[in-house]
Amino acid sequence: MTINLALGPIVSLLAGILILIVPRLLNYIVAIYLILIGLIGIFGWGALHARTAADTAVQHEQVAIPTMYVDAPSKPAT
Repeated sequence: MTINLALGPIVSLLAGILILIVPRLLNYIVAIYLILIGLIGIFGWGALHARTAADTAVQHEQVAIPTMYVDAPSKPAT
């Protein structure tokens, strides 16, 4: 079982709830939200996933795929 957890939607949800509860803090909440989303975008924290013990035990083997080059047909002389 894999649990995918993205940080961006969680931050958005918390910011929205705080704005509904305490509207006077709107400026601060928006500023903190924008800073957090910017940091997430720069450092890629949204790509982190929670993994279970079964997922970490599975090892994937790497397979090399050979590359084939084909000559393009030549143009007829005009």
